[in-house]
Amino acid sequence: MEAQAPSPYTGFLQQPWYTGRGLFLDPPTVFYNKEKWNLHVPDALAYAELQNSGAEEWCYEAIFSTKRDDTCQATLYRDYISQQLSQFSTSYPAVHIAALITEPVIHAAGGMHMIDPLFQRVLVKECQRRGMPVIFDEVFTGFWRLGAESAAELLGCMPDIACYAKLLTGGVVPLAATLATNSVFEAFEGKSKIFALLHGHSYSGYAVGCAAAVKAMQWFKDPQMNLNISSNGNRLMELWDNKLVSKISAKSAVSRVVALGTVCALELKADDADIGYGSLLASSIVQKLRNDGVYMRPLGNVIYLMCGPATPATVCSTILDKVCQRLDEC
Repeated sequence: MEAQAPSPYTGFLQQPWYTGRGLFLDPPTVFYNKEKWNLHVPDALAYAELQNSGAEEWCYEAIFSTKRDDTCQATLYRDYISQQLSQFSTSYPAVHIAALITEPVIHAAGGMHMIDPLFQRVLVKECQRRGMPVIFDEVFTGFWRLGAESAAELLGCMPDIACYAKLLTGGVVPLAATLATNSVFEAFEGKSKIFALLHGHSYSGYAVGCAAAVKAMQWFKDPQMNLNISSNGNRLMELWDNKLVSKISAKSAVSRVVALGTVCALELKADDADIGYGSLLASSIVQKLRNDGVYMRPLGNVIYLMCGPATPATVCSTILDKVCQRLDEC
């Protein structure tokens, strides 16, 4: 529990024992605002080349394109990550970084921030180059949540370990699964039981959950059952109308929008005293939308919608329309 960055979840009332053990990087994020893409870089990365990245001309394909790996941005990211890892090792020579743990593409409960895919891809490659196992937490992002079967596919890089849940069964019953590469799996093989990963629980591999998962995986990829799937079965069609998303991003009450796969999130503008997970700024619009039959969950001053991988795009447009109308009242 201490291998996570400081957040509202690690405060004294939540985790009084928390000290924070690890190297926590502040990543660059991408989002839609005023009808154009923006790249926000933390102070440690505030190079002129990144500030003038040409993000305004981006589209989703450009953001995820591996062609960015050969750009100046990639070099700056790589230098920054390498410097941070080296400084940590020098400052704490007795501490060994065991692994990289990250949510790929979108940090969900942390505020629905979309991390620049290039930064995560460079980070993964640098950590693997140094022999560090990479762990993807795909509990939220996996199984079509972001428009692909896994967020790793969107990033174009593979972890050593990946954790899945939630949409694994279509949300019908709880089930989680952890996948690992052969090299990780084989590390726990041996003639004696003491080499094994001696961890399990009463419901491991329970039949109802496994049956639901098998059916959900088949159903979501079947173009006859899921009309949102592409012809080659590896991507969902755009579910959130681009014009409506653009319109919402231009609202004076909105500071950023992220719409990807089955997720559409927006952050309401707030002053420094009313920002973050503890903010009640969104409570008014959330209640009004509930009266409209739209249920959005607030994460402080961030509110978000999630549809299913097979939800018709027309339903998503109807919901966005109602959100648009309520934002006009803010």
